[in-house]
Amino acid sequence: MTDNPIDPEAWETFKSMMDASFLAEMIDTYLSDAPMLIEQMRSGIASSNVELVRRAAHSLKSNSANIGALRLAGVTRELEMIAKGGGLDGAGPKFEQVTAEYSVVATALEALKNEQ
Repeated sequence: MTDNPIDPEAWETFKSMMDASFLAEMIDTYLSDAPMLIEQMRSGIASSNVELVRRAAHSLKSNSANIGALRLAGVTRELEMIAKGGGLDGAGPKFEQVTAEYSVVATALEALKNEQ
């Protein structure tokens, strides 16, 4: 996979479905929703709330895949599967991967939004 956190082909498909102003709105929505979902995961891990982690990871996985952030979608899917298994063993390190990858994705999306 490329170093680009946003898959170019997936991005072009996503971008082709809307005009530039709606695309900017979708990016803004993603960038405001993702930190809330990440915080829910953090809270769920801290409180051993498996269902909260699973739901938040599922949502972030789907949203990330839609915009072409396939690496983030993949690592978030792995966290979702840990929680879906009924426990949170290994969730901490996986969560750290999610947060690190999200940081890269957010920067890339801001740049893509400014290109519109």
